[in-house]
Amino acid sequence: MPLSHRERVQMALDHRQPDRVPLDLGGTQTSIHTLAYRALKRALGIATPTETQNIVLGLARLEPEVLERFDIDFLHILPGMPDTWTFQLNADDSFHDEWGTRWRRPPGGYYYDMVEFPLAGAALDDLASFAWPDPWNKGRLAGAAKQAERLYSETEYALEAGLVGLWETAWFLVGLERWMLRLHDDPDFVVALLDRVLENLKAMHAAYLAEVGPWLELVTLWDDYGSQNGPLIAPSMWRRLVKPRLAELIAALKSKTEARIAIHSCGSLWDILDDLIEVGVEVINPVQVTARNMDPRQLKQRYGKRLTFWGGIDTHHILPYGRPQDVSRAVREALQTLAIHGGYILASVHNIQPGVPPENIIAMFDTARKADAYPMTAAGA
Repeated sequence: MPLSHRERVQMALDHRQPDRVPLDLGGTQTSIHTLAYRALKRALGIATPTETQNIVLGLARLEPEVLERFDIDFLHILPGMPDTWTFQLNADDSFHDEWGTRWRRPPGGYYYDMVEFPLAGAALDDLASFAWPDPWNKGRLAGAAKQAERLYSETEYALEAGLVGLWETAWFLVGLERWMLRLHDDPDFVVALLDRVLENLKAMHAAYLAEVGPWLELVTLWDDYGSQNGPLIAPSMWRRLVKPRLAELIAALKSKTEARIAIHSCGSLWDILDDLIEVGVEVINPVQVTARNMDPRQLKQRYGKRLTFWGGIDTHHILPYGRPQDVSRAVREALQTLAIHGGYILASVHNIQPGVPPENIIAMFDTARKADAYPMTAAGA
């Protein structure tokens, strides 16, 4: 008898071998752009209108028919928005988020970019008067517990909740270039801003997880630390500035839920993986296999007993430019490398982008469902 979606995910997270590898498509970092989704639905013969569920990234709202077609194992939930903030799209296709950062989509663009930052020119003393979001605003929590409990009781899907991270939230307020300069030029400001963001997110996330925590399998912090060639900052600086505060934030999460804690960070993480494990990270996403030192074999050999790998199917080359047989080969290699003894959730490396052929998406999930099943060894099923 096949396992339920939730049982399959639980076994993989426990580093046990379920009936097959869990599959993910959806959420915020393992989803699909609306243009690619429309093409996929046409290929599947699905004629329903496509809705957007994330305007910044242009992500589609996935329908049950698509999830069922690929036997996806997850549903994804998010906190609500505060009732003191209203989304307002301006005539120039821009908007301000609740923190005051302005986002704008360039003409003909697929995504919204950050173009104005509320603390771009701020000094240390300005942090006290900044209009910090209210972490306990009831709008964030309205209906959250009922939604999570309903999805848990009425479906067999594993539930994942995505939450904003510490490092990204801080530089989103300043701008990345200015932030990187101030790491060296104004360390007192950097420390103060990280501390203020930490206190806000601890309260915000704890309040949300107090509502939904009992029904979750995964909680993800979105907090990119890596570039294609290595960490965005020196590992020694990351350990001094980010690591202790990340540990404190994760401890706050763990006080409200027994769900596994994941970090979504693109790029190369090899230099800080031991540190992430030390502060309580149990899952990494998206496993950007084309980045430096992110070879799946090395990752599995060194960290396979301590981390679950979530992602791993290349979106730089294989999915957009490969043939279906290339995608199938990449999927089988990922399964035979990362899935041994559990600890692997198959998904694309970040979101599937416009122009990815639908036959490649179909090949990815169909291969994962049909080509390999547990028990498997490094030589294959």
